[in-house]
Amino acid sequence: MRLPIESGDPRVEMEGFRRSLAEFATGVTVISTSTGGERFGLTSNSFTSVSLDPPLVLWSIRRESKSFAAFAACSHFAVNVLAEDQIELSQRFARSGPDKFGDLDCDAGEGAAPLLAGVAASFECVCRQTLDGGDHLILIGEVVRYHRHDRRPLLFVKGGYAVSAEHPDMRAFAGGSADRSDGSEERVLSNLMIRAYSSIASRLEQGRQTEGLGLTLMQARLLRAAATSPDRTLDALMPELFLDFGASRSLLESVVSLGLVAVDDHGRIRLTAAGEERLRAIVAHARANEAILFQGIPDSDLATVRRVLSTMVSTQLGAPAVAQ
Repeated sequence: MRLPIESGDPRVEMEGFRRSLAEFATGVTVISTSTGGERFGLTSNSFTSVSLDPPLVLWSIRRESKSFAAFAACSHFAVNVLAEDQIELSQRFARSGPDKFGDLDCDAGEGAAPLLAGVAASFECVCRQTLDGGDHLILIGEVVRYHRHDRRPLLFVKGGYAVSAEHPDMRAFAGGSADRSDGSEERVLSNLMIRAYSSIASRLEQGRQTEGLGLTLMQARLLRAAATSPDRTLDALMPELFLDFGASRSLLESVVSLGLVAVDDHGRIRLTAAGEERLRAIVAHARANEAILFQGIPDSDLATVRRVLSTMVSTQLGAPAVAQ
């Protein structure tokens, strides 16, 4: 049996416990309510169904949340299940700030709880019960109305956003062969990119752990982002991490605790000498494995892939294109 990457007592190794919980993939929701004419909303991935009869759902809120008082006393709330193109909404409602609904297209649901447009699904709920959940409060709601749209949901796993895609083995379970396909899925470039990324990232992470580099994929990504443009704040790095603020902050704290990153009094992030050394080792590991990962692919094709991906990164993130 393979040994786990990490084990421990969650009361002592809280960050390891958090990383282990992050292995469980969830959807991403924005929970909303309205009280006294003021609207409140926050990002949550703790939402889950409880019962079909009666139709009950639950979610939990941190007691330290600035919206805690509003939700703890609410009579109604709405659960907005975000679609795969709504990362910006997830990040918006993960931050503290003034009216987050100001420029959004919203309808008023049961109890005037805001219903966001463009979501995958939404549930209008009456708050039936609250329960103590340690540093969280658990809210149980009875669904009085649901809305489902033909949109793919946004997912969250391993501390980062993801999208849903059919597992390649599903064709075999459905009675066909995983090798037989009409090619429709393969013709969608984004599907191919997701499958390729998942395969490569998984192999590289396994290699990093085996060779004692000791960082998760997301920790390595933060080091690369910090090295690309030093002295940026966490807010400036978030678009490259594809995480909400809470997850980004936890990720940053984890690499700071390892002595790989330093944060100055103005919140500017820079790699330490140890961080630069670790990043060099990660890059060297990735390059050494490219010969295996891309075996059989002509150099000319790989050069084209690098050029296309570099252009996409430059266009989407504003990062400089990689020299060819």
